[in-house]
Amino acid sequence: MAASKQQPKKRILIVDDDTEALELYSALLGAAGYQVDQAEHALAAVAAVVRNAPDLIISDIRMPIVDGMGLAHELKSHIDSRVIPVVALTGYDDPGTREAALKAGYDDYLTKPVDAKKFPSQIAELIKKHGKGKGGK
Repeated sequence: MAASKQQPKKRILIVDDDTEALELYSALLGAAGYQVDQAEHALAAVAAVVRNAPDLIISDIRMPIVDGMGLAHELKSHIDSRVIPVVALTGYDDPGTREAALKAGYDDYLTKPVDAKKFPSQIAELIKKHGKGKGGK
């Protein structure tokens, strides 16, 4: 019987200035088998993308100095990072914020609070929906 090829773990970057939320999301996704990198602000997120390009970026919208909208716009303006799907994870669930997020460069939109049981499967669906990231579909 041939050994089955194991799929490489998908790498996810979570960006949130709320350290408790960052730890919760990281724990949930780590337990689901993802490699998880963390960044507490946009500058750290850009550095993390340069170090290890993730398959998916999950970012809060409201952060100090450079908010998530600015981060999404920055990532989508560079050839090396524009193919990486960026998903908003925010407490703001109104049509205006959603529309602004998508215009800024977010590829999708999730709202807080997350359901701990559903969150990993939601992320799996987003990875599937948005292709392989890092190199397109």
